[in-house]
Amino acid sequence: MEKNNQMIKDKKILNKEQLAAIKYGKGPLLIIAGAGTGKTTVITERIKHLILSKKAKSSEILALTFTEKASLEMEERVDEIMPLGFFQMWISTFHSFCDRVLRDEALQIGLNPDYILMTEAESLLFLRKHLFEFKLDYFRPAGNPEKFLHGLLSHFSRLKDEDIGPLDYLVWVKKQNHKKTKDKEELKKNLEPALAFQKYEELKVKEGKMDFADLISKTLELLKKRKNVLEKYHQFFKYILVDEYQDTNLAQNKLVMLLAGKKSNLNVVADDDQSIYRWRGAAISNVLQFKKAYPRAKLITLTKNYRSTQEILNRAYDLIQFNNPDRLEVKEKINKKLISVEKKLGDKIEFFQANRVENEVEMVAKEIKKLVKEKKSKFNYGDIAVLVRANNHADSLVRTFVRLNIPFQFLGPGKLFRQEEVKDLIAYLKVLYNFEDDIAFFRVLSLGYFSLTGREIAAIRNRAKKYNLSLFEAAEKTKELRLSLKSKEKIERIIKMIHRHLDLISKESAGQILYYFLEETGILKTMVDFKTEKQEKEANNIANFFDKLKTYESQHEDIGIEAVVEWLNLKMEMGESPLASDTDWNKENKVNILTVHSAKGLEFPVVFLINLVSQRFPTQRRREPIPIPDELVKEILPEGDFHEQEERRLFYVGMTRAKEKLYFTAAKFYGEGKRIKKISPFVFEALGEKFPILEQKIHKDQLAIFDFKKPKEEAACFFKTTPNLVTYLSYSQLECFKRCPLQYKFKYIVKIPTPAFAAASFGTSIHKTLNDFYYEILKGGKPSQKRILEILKQTWIKEGYSSKKHEEKMKNRAKRFIKDYYQKGFKKEDKPIALEQSFVIKITPQLKIGGRIDRVDKLKNGQIEIIDYKTGKVPSEKEIVKDFQMNFYALGVTDPEMYNKPPQNIILSFYFLETQKKISSQRTKEDLEKSKKDIIKKVKEMEASKYLPKPSFFCNFCEYKLLCSAWQ
Repeated sequence: MEKNNQMIKDKKILNKEQLAAIKYGKGPLLIIAGAGTGKTTVITERIKHLILSKKAKSSEILALTFTEKASLEMEERVDEIMPLGFFQMWISTFHSFCDRVLRDEALQIGLNPDYILMTEAESLLFLRKHLFEFKLDYFRPAGNPEKFLHGLLSHFSRLKDEDIGPLDYLVWVKKQNHKKTKDKEELKKNLEPALAFQKYEELKVKEGKMDFADLISKTLELLKKRKNVLEKYHQFFKYILVDEYQDTNLAQNKLVMLLAGKKSNLNVVADDDQSIYRWRGAAISNVLQFKKAYPRAKLITLTKNYRSTQEILNRAYDLIQFNNPDRLEVKEKINKKLISVEKKLGDKIEFFQANRVENEVEMVAKEIKKLVKEKKSKFNYGDIAVLVRANNHADSLVRTFVRLNIPFQFLGPGKLFRQEEVKDLIAYLKVLYNFEDDIAFFRVLSLGYFSLTGREIAAIRNRAKKYNLSLFEAAEKTKELRLSLKSKEKIERIIKMIHRHLDLISKESAGQILYYFLEETGILKTMVDFKTEKQEKEANNIANFFDKLKTYESQHEDIGIEAVVEWLNLKMEMGESPLASDTDWNKENKVNILTVHSAKGLEFPVVFLINLVSQRFPTQRRREPIPIPDELVKEILPEGDFHEQEERRLFYVGMTRAKEKLYFTAAKFYGEGKRIKKISPFVFEALGEKFPILEQKIHKDQLAIFDFKKPKEEAACFFKTTPNLVTYLSYSQLECFKRCPLQYKFKYIVKIPTPAFAAASFGTSIHKTLNDFYYEILKGGKPSQKRILEILKQTWIKEGYSSKKHEEKMKNRAKRFIKDYYQKGFKKEDKPIALEQSFVIKITPQLKIGGRIDRVDKLKNGQIEIIDYKTGKVPSEKEIVKDFQMNFYALGVTDPEMYNKPPQNIILSFYFLETQKKISSQRTKEDLEKSKKDIIKKVKEMEASKYLPKPSFFCNFCEYKLLCSAWQ
């Protein structure tokens, strides 16, 4: 797979239409960018043009995307083409942007800026917890009160997509009550969700919580109600760019238009033929109505395709014509037919049809092997993608690839909570939650780390069955098992460990107990000593799982086993599992299996679109469990069948992922079905009424029974270490490497999870207290000693202390620090201009440095003061003056895109809370130049490092000492 790497980095190969879009002046601009026409290049080059032509600073440009991946990719592309210093932009997803705005402005509409952002699973838990506070009858049946939980949550989210508030809903319901034609049951079905929506909003505000839909709706509310805030952002952003505009919902579109204001320097990039997210609220009408909203808007169409052959483009164009007249091409009377710059017609699309799905995927597998193995073949496995309409459509394909030893990566069930090594950890938590959970305990017994044989596990299972015991209870009675002494000892070790951890449930968090499990089983040790690519992935998955646990623990009061298991169960039930890892699609020489939705934005030399039969592609239309009343829907719907049109656009997206070769495949029978499936109408629309069908007879090895055949063992592919390029460096990372290269590797490369520890919990609590205290003052709050101590109580982190007594001792120390600070260090005239100020700057084209500054004050003489709080002991003044951390901060604040201050106008201060002493210093221009050279030199050393341990006094305090052979 390639990502348009041939795309334009040099003006000489920008085409006329791209240049027109890039150099466009002021006012609204709609760029219709067909598949493979270089839209990301146009956006990034336009950003570069706006900055270098002095039309806007980089901080005055807002670029909005839909996924974190797209946001990061755009940042990287802008980074590549811009000179040093031009990088601090507002490039983010809609949700990240709104989160940032609300954290700053939430108090303006009476919201808590420290709100907790709930995932979908957490929103469902929240709804379940409060279910009996809602006035529900029809939507809370006595026999199954949780029946409509998912439906209600989805309904609330869709209402926000349509910018419908609780009051709008209740006003509509009131109107329905006056209509005599409505029966009582129907009125109840209208009133209950409206009242529930109102209650849900009230409860979230009361508990300081938000869901993802709130980020957009609350930001909209803020900008509508507070004209001063809206004006601030009008002044802030001179240009707004929106990628994938066809994917915006109605609320997002309103937000963009509000931010654009009267200047309307709004540049949107869209392709109405690639609008495929209606199920999550995307409104294609936003694109179709753009010219109506902005009559002066310039429309530029990109039709030169840098990806596919003309044959593929022609067939895709034939297909999408069936969505007329609900297309921009018809409505705006423009030509959207894509023309290949390669001027090569290319191979015809091939269509395979088999008898059963097993035969269909076998044909696909054989064709892939043929493409890769042919003598003159230019294709590798990594050049090939198999696209499915839904994740479960890939099951037969995966089994066949495993049996035939075809390497593949699946961006579907490759979800974190479904990885075997993560399922092992979840099983252990479930055993601690309920030791009678036989399925979970059986999985724990089967773990390779315990070395139990099938015979030993069978003995436990048989005894449990015979005496009607749980597996755990049977294993507890080790002496009564008919096993050897050695076997009994192995089982006793497992039971004793579980008992130890059961005793910790009331004292420790779920994550902490799970960490002990990793230590005691030796799993933690294997995470460090991986020797194969598979082991490395397993280690990364476990590290990622602990990251999710840490995030959960930081946002919830109850972080015990029961709460965490309930949270995990719900996330798995809803399929809300994060990706196991950000798969590097470029490096893996494996066939890519993914859904068509996931393939959006990607391209592959060879593409197979499979299972092309009616009811699979297109799928059947599913009604929403609780639909929004038609009278409340604000989106302008197309004239035709919008579900069929959306499915056709999805098929179009699938076709236009292919660069050189495209295959369609189908089977006559799927699953247990007895009726022959019809070929998808989209196949006929693309290929015409008559086209050659390649059918294949069933060979012996195509029979379903051979799915159970064990694949041939292949030699282990040992992990080859590649140079670890350092592209970003913080002061913490640099200090960690200096202290011990092996510790740096564990912490920042392998990312081995660590338990909470006292020093970190103490320091974070103090920093958060001071940050929140000053934040309240900036928003008009009145400072007092009582209030700052209340904030300390709210922000106190209790994890990581060796005992309750230790925690109390440290809490009293924190109170002393805070009281002393308020009495001696706090000055009402101090005016912070930034709190927790993050920065990232380039010091070479390949290397960025960054960090976070606790506080930035503006001084009366025009200077700025950087303040960093320290909770540890005070070093000598000589050491402080030379401290390299302040060099990082000074490099940041002198940057043109940050404060652009010369070094002589920057005071660098450490504030030591132990003694309430502030020690300040300054840097010269020469100091900063030398610092850059030192950093670059150290990075080269880091990249060449073998990460050997560096024994010292600090080893005794290292969180990784148990994994290190150098620790004696």
